[in-house]
Amino acid sequence: MTTSSTDDLRIRGEFTPDPAVCRFVVSRPVFEDDWTFQFRSPADAPGSPLIEALFSVEGVSDVKIHQDTFTITKNSMDPWPKLAGRLIPVLKEQLLAAGPILDAERREAMKTAPLDDDVPRIIQELLEQNINPALSSHGGWVKLRRIDGQDVYVEMGGGCQGCASSRATMKFGIERAIKEAVPQVRNVIDATDHEAGTNPYYR
Repeated sequence: MTTSSTDDLRIRGEFTPDPAVCRFVVSRPVFEDDWTFQFRSPADAPGSPLIEALFSVEGVSDVKIHQDTFTITKNSMDPWPKLAGRLIPVLKEQLLAAGPILDAERREAMKTAPLDDDVPRIIQELLEQNINPALSSHGGWVKLRRIDGQDVYVEMGGGCQGCASSRATMKFGIERAIKEAVPQVRNVIDATDHEAGTNPYYR
């Protein structure tokens, strides 16, 4: 994807492994919050011209915003370069207008909203279909232990239990994947007894 620039505002498109999803990185933060805000329709952000404008672009079905990154899901057969040609001018116009994006009260409400009932299923499918196949090459696995409020507890096993790389795997692999799939998750917590593992790095 190409980079588009207007004055001091630059937007860079990035493909993702999912052909229905593309990221658009803006040269300045949209939100300072370290939180991913998800919008499935304009109704999720009443009074936000930006969100309303993005959903007015044909083919946009879901919008996630994390600091300087917009993650857009499409329901159109148009290739991303074509859709981006419609999307980026709208995004630029709204960001340069400096209008309200999402007021602080609404942001806080989204952060504290309870997780949807289907979140356990979504996380379980993510672990089984994406994460565990990758971990199995090292003899490891991870399973969902429980969900408490907005916090997700997982347990690592096999080669991942006690492994020196388990913290990096948790932070940059498992946690990132879960938060991308379910933006409402606040924390992903490692509930593993690493001292009991076959590779007791923490002992």
